[in-house]
Amino acid sequence: MSGPGGPVPTPPLLDLPLAHLLQSGGDHRLIVDPATGVSPYRVAPQIRDSVPLGSCTASSPSVTAYRAAEKLLSRLQASSNLASESDRVTSSQRERIQKLFRMPQGSKVILTPSGTDVIYLVSLIALRRSERVHHVIVGASELGGGTVLAAQGKAISDSAPFGSTAVGTPLAGLAERCTAEPVYLRRDDGAQIDEQVVEESVSAAVERVPASSAVVLHLVAHSKTGLRAPSADLCERLSARLGDRLLVLVDGAQGRLAPRDIRRALKLGFPVLVTGSKFYSGPPFSSALLLPETLSSDIGPLPPSLSDWFSSDGFPTSWELTRSSLREQANPGLALRWEAALAEIERYHNVPSRHRAGVYHTFAGAVHEVFGPSEVLEIDVPMPPVHRLVTALGAFPSVFCLRIRGNDGFLRKADLSSLHKLLDTDQGSEHPYLAGRFHLGQPVALGPPETTTSAVLRVALGARLVSDLGSTPDAGGLWLRQMLWALRHKVEHIVKQELF
Repeated sequence: MSGPGGPVPTPPLLDLPLAHLLQSGGDHRLIVDPATGVSPYRVAPQIRDSVPLGSCTASSPSVTAYRAAEKLLSRLQASSNLASESDRVTSSQRERIQKLFRMPQGSKVILTPSGTDVIYLVSLIALRRSERVHHVIVGASELGGGTVLAAQGKAISDSAPFGSTAVGTPLAGLAERCTAEPVYLRRDDGAQIDEQVVEESVSAAVERVPASSAVVLHLVAHSKTGLRAPSADLCERLSARLGDRLLVLVDGAQGRLAPRDIRRALKLGFPVLVTGSKFYSGPPFSSALLLPETLSSDIGPLPPSLSDWFSSDGFPTSWELTRSSLREQANPGLALRWEAALAEIERYHNVPSRHRAGVYHTFAGAVHEVFGPSEVLEIDVPMPPVHRLVTALGAFPSVFCLRIRGNDGFLRKADLSSLHKLLDTDQGSEHPYLAGRFHLGQPVALGPPETTTSAVLRVALGARLVSDLGSTPDAGGLWLRQMLWALRHKVEHIVKQELF
């Protein structure tokens, strides 16, 4: 950058506005388009006036979350040593996570930008047991978009938190030792595959892996559309047969897991991927890997290729080998996003459980009532099997899929993407039914990505709405029905007029 007098120095990172900092230390999915003011997730890095029904994808920060981040930024700016202060902040955040999720003694927390980044670390943990690792990714089409690439040891974006790269670039130290295969939960037409068939497919995939390779089995606790597989029973049986060769990763990225379920998974020796940015409604790119005591020791120096992805302050202070191998000491953007997310998580858990349950039931009832018989909308409700690691409120439906029928049949993903943007754009000056901004979950293709033509939009209940509505006399019933009716009218008007 230059000016009339020559080069203009780049301002120190912490001198930049909070909205800018909340976009830092992640990848391209965080960056706002100046023309629209939102990221690819259609969320902003500041408070935004929209109806928040997209927690299954991402959320713009609430007043509570933004104020928490502002307070932390002031603290970081006042510090004379950012690295040391950042270590104190992230150590405190890890302790808060351990307390909130009631993690067993000896467990550890690693803070990471995105949930997909976690996969790199899980591969390295598995590689302590073997020269190679093979990932069996259950529900691959309904997880983070880069999950398969990350499991193969490849770059998931054209930009990394601390550098630039290209999607699919092999990461030295990982790519030559990592392989992956998907196991899908839906057929080409989007229909759910029978639980027993999925279990048999998972078991066969694991058993095919050569004895010379470690195996990471991805247990999805809640997919993008509410599915979960494989069963904990199958994972335990496979663990008994394969012993230390098998590592079961619980993918709880949606955040729709009760603390007791996280605790139970860790006691089984299963690491858990969680986020503060899906159900819990914090800013996107606030993720964590929760490790059981059996996997809590320092994993050693990371490959140099991962210095673009991780900073030392994300790791426990006792992990000296890992921390000293990283180029960057601090990721202020990640600390600020986690501070905002923790404000939402703590607020949610302060709501009495009976009040939280009331909002869950009210939301589900309102969705079925409002999106009932319609020429345009059809609710696609998954019927996931009962799961021993998904109980309490985590097992209650909080994400509902909507198939949208146009003049030529159900809309495909590309048309749903256009509709998704229009729903999040206030065009009330053109027609009363086009008023308001409704932020929904991004469209999801159902089934194998290479062959499926089926796709859905999603409406989701997030922690912010539970916290806001939990104290109301009707558990938010009146407000929810008003918003959902307005959403239905807007969808039907856009589709019938073919405005997308």
